[in-house]
This record gives sequence, C-alpha cells and structure tokens, in this order.
Amino acid sequence: MTRSTRRETLGGLLALSTLPLLAAQARAQGPTASTRVLSFNAPAARWMEALPVGNGRLGAMVYGGVRSERLQLNHIELWSGRTVEDNPKTTRAALPKVRELLFADKRAEANRLAQDDMMAPMNEVDYGSYQMLGDLRLEMGHEEAVSDYSRELDMATGQVTVRYRIGKATYSRTVLASAPDQCLAVRIETSAPEGLSLKATLKRDRDVAFDWQGQVLKMSGQPQPFGVHYCAYLACRSEGGSVAPDGHGFRVSGARAVVLNLTGATDLLAPEPEKVAQAAQAKLVARSWQALARDQERDHRALFERVELTLASAGVPRLASERLAAASDAAEMALIETYFNFGRYLLIGSNRPGSLPPNLQGLWADGFAPPWSADYHININIQMNYWPAEVCGLSELHESLFDYVDRLMPYARQTAQIAYGCRGAVAHYTTNPWGHTALDGKVQWGLWPEGLAWLTLHYWEHYLYTGDLEFLKTRALPVFRACAEFTLDYLVEDPRTGKLVSGPASSPENSYVMDNGEVGYVDMGCAMSQSMAFTVLTLTQKATEALSVEPELREACAAALARLDRLKIGPDGRVQEWSEPLKEAEPGHRHISHLFGLYPGIEIDAHDTPDLADAARRTLGERLRHGGGHTGWSAAWLTMFRARLGEGDEALAMLRKLFRQSTGANFFDTHPYTPEPIFQIDGNLGATAAIAEMLVQSHSGILRLLPALPKSWANGRVRGLRARGGLIVDLEWANGQLTHCVVKASRKARYRLLPPPGQEGLKALSAGEEALNWGKPVELQAGRTYAL
Repeated sequence: MTRSTRRETLGGLLALSTLPLLAAQARAQGPTASTRVLSFNAPAARWMEALPVGNGRLGAMVYGGVRSERLQLNHIELWSGRTVEDNPKTTRAALPKVRELLFADKRAEANRLAQDDMMAPMNEVDYGSYQMLGDLRLEMGHEEAVSDYSRELDMATGQVTVRYRIGKATYSRTVLASAPDQCLAVRIETSAPEGLSLKATLKRDRDVAFDWQGQVLKMSGQPQPFGVHYCAYLACRSEGGSVAPDGHGFRVSGARAVVLNLTGATDLLAPEPEKVAQAAQAKLVARSWQALARDQERDHRALFERVELTLASAGVPRLASERLAAASDAAEMALIETYFNFGRYLLIGSNRPGSLPPNLQGLWADGFAPPWSADYHININIQMNYWPAEVCGLSELHESLFDYVDRLMPYARQTAQIAYGCRGAVAHYTTNPWGHTALDGKVQWGLWPEGLAWLTLHYWEHYLYTGDLEFLKTRALPVFRACAEFTLDYLVEDPRTGKLVSGPASSPENSYVMDNGEVGYVDMGCAMSQSMAFTVLTLTQKATEALSVEPELREACAAALARLDRLKIGPDGRVQEWSEPLKEAEPGHRHISHLFGLYPGIEIDAHDTPDLADAARRTLGERLRHGGGHTGWSAAWLTMFRARLGEGDEALAMLRKLFRQSTGANFFDTHPYTPEPIFQIDGNLGATAAIAEMLVQSHSGILRLLPALPKSWANGRVRGLRARGGLIVDLEWANGQLTHCVVKASRKARYRLLPPPGQEGLKALSAGEEALNWGKPVELQAGRTYAL
C-alpha cells in the first residue's frame, strides 16, 4: 500500500494559515466507512440489482436469494469466434476516389462510394461474442419467514455478504473472488442446531460437458461453431455434516458451514486450461477459508486503499437506494463518495495484469450474446475504462491494456497494408480478442481509422506518471512508430488550403445533413481526425526525443505538424466538428469527439488556449441544450470536460444527471437499450476519473489544486491522488478553501503551481522562507515530501 507520509523533512513550499481548526477537525473525522459499503435490505430481483465480485479473470454477480441463490459466473476470456483475415480488398482502390469526391464537395456520392467499396459486412459468427461461464445455484431449502435480512458489498474488502435470521438461527453467506488463489469462493454458515442442508448446482445451458473427477466436478466445453476451450472445477467441503456428489453439484446435510471453491481457465492466452484450473483447485485443498479470505482481502486492499475521498461527515444513509435518491446534502456527498469508491472497485475487480482488459461490461455479463458482444470498442469506451488507472494509483492495471494492444498489432499492421496501402498499423472502432481491426459495418462508425491512434495516449500517460524509460522504449515506442507511420501515410494535402488533412473518416458515430437533405458521415479533416493526427505526431516526437532515438521519424512528424490543419472555431463560436460548418443531424449526439483535444487530448487548455476553451464551452452548452449526455459514459465525458475547464458546479450538474438517469440500483452505469437499459462499465470509470480531475489536475506541466471544486463540496479531503511526474497528493479544504496539502515526489519533477480559484492571494513560501510566485516553475526533488 502506498501512502503519503511526513517522515521526511517537509519542503514547506506553501504555508497556508487559513482555517487550521476546521482542517484539524476534518483530519480527525477519518474515512466515512459506510460509503465503502453498498447495503440492501432485500435480495436482487434482477441482474441489474445483483452485486459484483471479481479478481480480473473470474467474476460473479451475487443475487443474495434466501430460498434459492444465483451466482452468475464469468471468465474474462470466455469468447466465441475465431481469427480471420477479413480486410475488404476494395478499400484501397476506392480511397482516392472518395477523397476526390469529398474535396469536390460531392458528399452524397462520396458517402455512397465509401459504404459500397470501402466497407465489408461484419461476420458475427467469426467475430464472436463474450459469454457467461454459467451459474452456481444454491437451493437452501428455507420455507420459514426471514427477518433481519441484509445484503452488502464491502468495496474495501472485495466481499459480498448476505445475512438473515430464521427464528433464532442466523445464516450468513460470503462470496469473494481471490486474485492470489485464482478462485471464486463461497462460505455459508449457520447457528441453527440442525446445521445446513442445501443443494449446490453448477449450470451452463449450451456447449458444455460435466465430469466427476473424484470429489471435484469438472465443467468444460467450447462455444460453437468457434471459440475458446474453457474448463472450470468446483469443489465443496463442510465443517460437520456430510457432502456428497449429486448430479451437476453437491448435496450438503447437517453442516455448520460449507465452502465452495470454483476455479476456471481458457486456452485464449495460455494452453491447457484443464491443467491450469485443476492446479489452482488442487492448491485450495490445503487452504483454510480464513487464510483464503485473509489473503484475498489483503491483496484487494493493497490496491483499493491507495486513495481515499471524504466529503460526507454525518447523516450518511445506510441503504444504497437512499443515497441514490440524494434527498439531502449529506446523502449527495455520500453518493459521490460511494460512486468514486465503486468505480475504483470495478476497475480492480475487472482487471489485473496478465488478463484481458475490461470490456464494455467490464467482467460481468449475463447470457451468451450481450449487447455489442460486450467487446472492445476503441472509439472511447475501452479508453474511458482506464481513465482512473493512473490518477487513482492503479498504474499497474494499465498493463492489461498494453498487452491487449500487443495482441492487436500484427493484425493492425496487416489492415494498414491490405486496406490502405500504408505503413504502420491501424484499428477501427471495435476490436475483439481475436485481433479484429478491419473496416466493417456502416461508415458512420466503421470508417474511423483512429482507434489505435487514441490508445497511444495511454502509453504516454503511463510514462508521464511513472517515468519508466524502459517502458517507453520497449512497449510504447513500437506503437508510437507504427501509428505515426500510418498517420504520415494517411495524411494528404487539401487542394483547397494546402494543409494536411486526414481522411476519409467519420466523427465517431455522428452525422451531418448534406445539401440534398440526406445524412452524411464521412469527411476529410474533421476535428477528431485532425486532433488524432496532432496527438500521434506530437507524442511520437516527444517519445523519440526523450529516448534520443529515431531522428528521421521525429523530423517527419515535425514537418507534418507544421502543415497540419488544426482545430477550427466555427461561425457560431463553437469548435467545428467537420471540415466545414455543416448542419448537425443530431445536435445532442452522445459523442463529443471534436472536444477530444480538451480531454483526454492535448490541444485545448483553459490557460494556454483561451479562445479554444471558450469555443469548447459553447460546444458543451449547445450539446446539452439538445439533450446531450443521455448515456452514462457521455455524461462522464461531459463531467470531465467541465472539470478541465475549471467549472466545478457545471461538472457536478453532469454528475447529478448521470446519477439520475444512468445509474442502476446496484450503482452500475446504464446505457439506453431495448427492452431496458443495460450495464456499461465505462460510465462508472469515467465519472470516477472526473471526480479526481475536479480535485487535482497535472496536465501541461501545471499542478492545479482544487481546480473545479463545486460550491456544495465545502468541506472534504482526499488522500493519495497521483499527478504526472510521480507525485502523490493529499488535500484538505474547509468552507471551500484549501487548508492543507502534502505532495510526495517519487522522482524529480518540474511544475508550475496554481492555487485553487479564488485563493490567488495566498502567500507562497519555500523552505528557506524565500518568496515564490504562483505560476513560476518549481523543481520537486525525488524522495521529498512537501507540505503546501
């Protein structure tokens, strides 16, 4: 566990004397424990009310039933489908024709040609889908009335507990997913003199075979017609009483307590899943429940406890439903704390080094055909999943994303060459574990060759936070180089301006109205394309310069940047989404791709580019006026935009919108779908990152303290937020004023410091009482802890 301490000599960069009593009181209050717990007083009636546990590979949704319990099971690698070479062979020939038509303003013809000749239909059988592993059903045999029921997810321990009483007897059930032991485990116990009598059954409705290996049940199979080979083992042991195999499970009689252990594996990332799952199960034979639960909790806490946010001090509602209602200021503060904690919990539970990244639903999905295959959309969704990783001290969880990109790269290089005739590598809006990078589907979303380019930003951010030059050299640079080569080859001169533009491409999933009244999608040099080109070329420049390598590539990037068409402010004062001020078909569209440069990009900054920042504000205003932010992830992105612009109250308004219309009873982020909203994890994780961004920002070489603090967050503290340059930041504030700050530097870092808005008059002193000015560069020394 990483903590900010004051063991070392305080640097004393800033001496703040305001409100010391209130600050001391805030420190004395400690964490609000209840905001780390989601509590319910009834079992889940449906999947969107169940509670998740996960270890990055194995996961379960716990319903908490009394007579019958359902644990819906997942394994992050369980996919149907297969690897195929599916790049359309007509794209390359059509490319110059589509460009010529767009430059000639023949948009209708260009859109038709792009759809007909550049795209291929998606083969859903080959593409495949994420699938559930199955169910673990517990038939408890209870017929009597139940009292004192509770169902809780403790986000700090990573465990779900169900408790109730029948007569004088108590019953409890604890479910956890252990990363150290690579298992799902359930413990059921009772105080009833007659003990427990129950039936535990492992179920899967298709592509499955069961086999008993001694006292262990094996479930295995392969999704048809194509997919991974999977295997799971279930064992059961009791304290007292008896356990006997029964069908596809176990029958328990007269036990004081029962422990069920499930292990599982696939052959997606490693061979011989039977041996892997069996070996994990064999190790559990000598493991007591107490040791297993202790090690699981210790491992989970080591990640979860790195950051702590406290806004609520009293009057915190116990039930999750009462917090979601937010009927009081205290309830809203508890809601924000809970949501922030839940996002970090979900990232930890759905993602560990060595596993696949969290998909559209993280780790948790019901059935065999979840919406959009629960795949890896790379036109914002997988990226948003990782937004909290660095700032919330979970940097090592980024590793699974980089491993995933490594898997994609051979196919992305193939797509660049076959489809476009370009060097380097390219991927489009959606991918899967089989290496899908091709153009398919509708041009509205499919003709967007910038998904891999967006992912380069994650490599750069990881480097900025960690300072790991070896990572930059061995993991990041090959991806930068490949994306830069494709970008350089895909850029062409706009004959009307002489500037370099990228295209054809869509602005993800959005559309415009053409002169003939039809809807169009593709463009040359739309804002998102130009921002992506700017980002890839700039980051490649910076990376090669930091490593002192590849001067030719750096010079090529610099030459292209000098001619690159940049973001435009349209006649209406907004950031212009398309190359021309075209009429929007959906003014309230969920994607706000033309503001990529504001976040997570590097082009728009409230201090450095005030005109573009003002245009971004106008853009946000118009999007919201027409109903924008109507999906959870879109509301999270809008919250982040507001935070970057220093608009705390507006950021809070977007959080409230997300809570009100895009948050399920179990705090899962929701996305509009038929017949009912579905879970997408991106909104949870994006909003968690946005809350952190409201409190600390560190982009553009500036450390901003409380840059977007809402008025209603008058008192609070946060511990352990990370800043670029290897900094760990603790803050406390009272009556809306910063009262205490500690910054620990893990390595040498150079920053300009900005005080919270409204506190510019604070006197800043160095350790030697030499006066410093806000905004002047300050060097923080490695290993030092500074009190600000």
